[in-house]
Amino acid sequence: MRRRPARFVRAARKIAEALGTEDCVLVGGLAVMAHGFVRGTRDVDLLTRLRLSEARTRLEAGGLPTRLLRGDPLEGGFSCLKGECDGLPFDVLPQLVPVHWEAAPRVEGRSAGSLRVVPLGDLLALKLKAQGPKDLMDAAILVLLHPETEARSLELATAYRVLDRFEHWLRSPRTQAQAREEAEFERRRAVKPGPKRARAKVPRPKRPRKPSRG
Repeated sequence: MRRRPARFVRAARKIAEALGTEDCVLVGGLAVMAHGFVRGTRDVDLLTRLRLSEARTRLEAGGLPTRLLRGDPLEGGFSCLKGECDGLPFDVLPQLVPVHWEAAPRVEGRSAGSLRVVPLGDLLALKLKAQGPKDLMDAAILVLLHPETEARSLELATAYRVLDRFEHWLRSPRTQAQAREEAEFERRRAVKPGPKRARAKVPRPKRPRKPSRG
């Protein structure tokens, strides 16, 4: 994860350790950053395969009390846990889409510990299922950065009945410009400068000695 906000990653690691690092993955804005699109975020989001009641018990034991926010399934809502860690708000979500747990990569960096991030394909599914403007923009930019995901993402957008809106973001000049900017940053970052050439030392001409006066 490049240019990651260290404070958010530390909080995410602490929450993940309380939940059990094999039972949760990073989602939300930090996961979007991990997969190449760096944008601002105000909270930490994790998804767990535990029942929310079990997740809440583990978080409580780890010194992270939460409250259960109940969503209305009839309106497409879902329940989640909300809390605060080191002054940062966090959400713990249930498994809203199938997650390929065995493919979840680990966040790079010594301070990240064993924190894992949701695989890209599953993140796109989450974003398209959420259907908010920011979610669809995130998904569009990630697809532009990873063209191999486009066909599957269009299938998901059709299944979630957001194809027209998703294609709007894919075609948006603003979205495409942001994707180009991210790709260019990565290209420049990948080009490592070569070793500096040592300057050849040119010997200075010796000054003729003045004849000594006897």
